[in-house]
Amino acid sequence: MKNKILFVVLLSVFQIVILNNNLLSAQKLKPAEVPSDVVQTLEEQYSYVKVTGWMKEGNTYIASIKDGSTNGKVYLSSAGEWIRTLFTVPTNELPSSITDYVKENYPDFVIAVSALEEKEDESTHYYLEVKEDAIGAKPSVLTFASTGTNKLLSRTDPEGFQDPTMKHPDKIEQAKAAAAEKQAQKAEAAKREAEEKAAAEKAAKEAAKAAAKTPAPKPTTTTASKPATSTSKPTTTASKPAEPQKEAKPKKEKPEPVVKDEHGNIAIKANTVPEVVSKALVKKVLHPAELNWFLVDSMYIARCLNQGKKTAVYITPQGIWEKTLTIMPEESVSGLMAKHLNDFYPGWRFKSAVKEQRADKDDKMMVEFYEKANYKAKLVTTVFFDKAGKLIRTVDPDYELGGGKSESAEDDALNKYYEKMNMTLDNDDASSVPENVKAAFKLKYPKVTNVEWKEDGYMNYIAAFYTTRGKEFCVFNSYGEITETWVLGKNESLSATIQDYLKKEYKSCKLKEFYTVKRLADKLTAYKVIIVDKKTQEEQELWFNLSGKPIEY
Repeated sequence: MKNKILFVVLLSVFQIVILNNNLLSAQKLKPAEVPSDVVQTLEEQYSYVKVTGWMKEGNTYIASIKDGSTNGKVYLSSAGEWIRTLFTVPTNELPSSITDYVKENYPDFVIAVSALEEKEDESTHYYLEVKEDAIGAKPSVLTFASTGTNKLLSRTDPEGFQDPTMKHPDKIEQAKAAAAEKQAQKAEAAKREAEEKAAAEKAAKEAAKAAAKTPAPKPTTTTASKPATSTSKPTTTASKPAEPQKEAKPKKEKPEPVVKDEHGNIAIKANTVPEVVSKALVKKVLHPAELNWFLVDSMYIARCLNQGKKTAVYITPQGIWEKTLTIMPEESVSGLMAKHLNDFYPGWRFKSAVKEQRADKDDKMMVEFYEKANYKAKLVTTVFFDKAGKLIRTVDPDYELGGGKSESAEDDALNKYYEKMNMTLDNDDASSVPENVKAAFKLKYPKVTNVEWKEDGYMNYIAAFYTTRGKEFCVFNSYGEITETWVLGKNESLSATIQDYLKKEYKSCKLKEFYTVKRLADKLTAYKVIIVDKKTQEEQELWFNLSGKPIEY
């Protein structure tokens, strides 16, 4: 007996080891071990997601990503080519037609994987892996349409697969019979309803015809007998003719309500939105509620509720996501933001906040609030922070327009966001960039697509873009030659020597950001440090050599 128990235990351990070996065939990687081409492709495809880990399975790199509360996996080849993406869908959120199919065709099986799958040249569809609830069981792969009746698109069972319905033929037959009976009952009810409706319509028509053919009765006169001494006149009583029954007029269908945004733009029908645009929205918002589409200029804007928050998603006609604006609660004001507000605006009161997520990763947060002195007049102060919680700019209240007037009910945070922001520093001026400069940039950075251009007034052209190192700038002269490169650094990585210098010489200022600047002509590398006065918010540039000593640049 002991030997038998020992054998069972060893067998279980052996199965677990095999399972672990299978799992370990997908090798876990550090970010630095992932080829730059693979990382670049991921950033181009999903610049808005958070990468939580990397794995390698054969020649395929798998990035685990997180978009809000949605998890997913992106599969890429070693050459940096996108293969597919799976966004996890909880099984309790799958359409009932899909779960019913699994119950009928795979009794006693479990849904091991349920996701929305994206592939090149294929519509977004549901992807399922179902298998026996046993160690080492190989899954069957099913795909279903994500729209309409969610019909089965494909079914692939593993080699040596045994139809599980054969294990319980009685149950399957009973389930099929019950489903058939339920369908027959529905059909019978629909038929009966149609017959009753037709009979009622026929009876109404016949009654109307009969009433029209029946002649109206002639009026009759009745004279009442009167006594000899009476002076009353005879009275006449006439019966009214029966009115013909009018045929009931069909009810007019109410027109669909016209949906407008706060600017008066009328919502467009969902079936007029290009499929590539709809697919781009699914990547950003898995289950949008109260969705309405708007076409403003050439930009598609999806307004909806995402996890209860009012959201606007901006997508180009080519299906390229540009940005998402989301109204946020007061709890979204981070500690660093709150510290700034408490330091400079004691007694401030929260009004609203909008978070902007951008494809170029230059995310921002707008916070509107009332200063203590302006609360009664309802004058709004606005500040913009970057994604790290650092101040970008402040918009003071418009005292002339405020004037103590009450706020308009149409003061919508999403629509006021860019009006208040009015950021002009990063305007894309690519139309004025010479072709030879663009060609030189493409040669140097072939994988970069989201680039913004500026001209500095000295016939130099500055390209701003993002790579795996973060935000970068590349300066070209009019001949297409690179003169300088700038790389944005993390503030905490600035050398201690420079930080000590700032604390000593610029006590009233704080560090905003710094760049590592390389000047190719004289092979000079330096640090450009930008500080901001805590009270006046004025910025100042300082330059340091690699040893941390101040220099003139």
